Amino acid sequence: MKASTVVIKYGGHAMDKPELARAFAEDLALLAGRGFRLVVVHGGGPQISALLERLHIESRFADGLRVTDAATMEAVEMVLCGQVNKAVVSELAARGVAAAGISGRDGGLLRARQKNPALGLVGEVVRVDPALPRCLLDGGFVPVVAPVASGPDGEALNINADTAAGALAGALRAEYFVLISDVPGVLNGEGKLLPRLDGAAIASLREAGVISGGMIPKVEACLGALAAGCGRALILDGRAPSSLRRFLLEEAPLGTLVTP
Repeated sequence: MKASTVVIKYGGHAMDKPELARAFAEDLALLAGRGFRLVVVHGGGPQISALLERLHIESRFADGLRVTDAATMEAVEMVLCGQVNKAVVSELAARGVAAAGISGRDGGLLRARQKNPALGLVGEVVRVDPALPRCLLDGGFVPVVAPVASGPDGEALNINADTAAGALAGALRAEYFVLISDVPGVLNGEGKLLPRLDGAAIASLREAGVISGGMIPKVEACLGALAAGCGRALILDGRAPSSLRRFLLEEAPLGTLVTP
């Protein structure tokens, strides 16, 4: 039986709280041992904001995306490709997982163009070449990807981690795309979890303002991954113990399942 490829977007407090980071690494070690082909695309928003604050650079956001000038981009690349990427690799390596840290600039993995001049150096993915992560997967490695892309002139562009993960899940035709964050999933106007959503329901909830801010790139990433050939997309609460393992091994009804 062909091993399932799972692209995981890992971020929020699920990543920056030590006990949750340990639990995530343990789950990945168990899943890798069961034969899953795992790809991790990580965020790093809280860590980037912390560095910018130390550098006295203001953090500004529009529609859930970080406004990125040249100084901010330098900090983003330092944090994502250096600090956060290697911390995730180290957590996995400590549990016997052969993890390899790369960025979207390596091997031409993510090519992007400027999304909107008002956002600065924020990129919109225009091409994904999954050859490098495929090569790593075939060699038994877990690729750990920092969401920084190359622009038209080779410049670094900041890519929303949800967006980067969705694009990669689609390009790899992954069986599963799982967004792990610090929310239970998509909530309705009364704060109740919506267990399943399709494109029409998402459009309606966005129009009503129920889906807003940082949830917008999450649902867009899910729909984009599904449209490109990914099998299933799920927004999952990383604060729930072993949520990823329970979903993949036990098909536990967790989070919000997004369908085309």
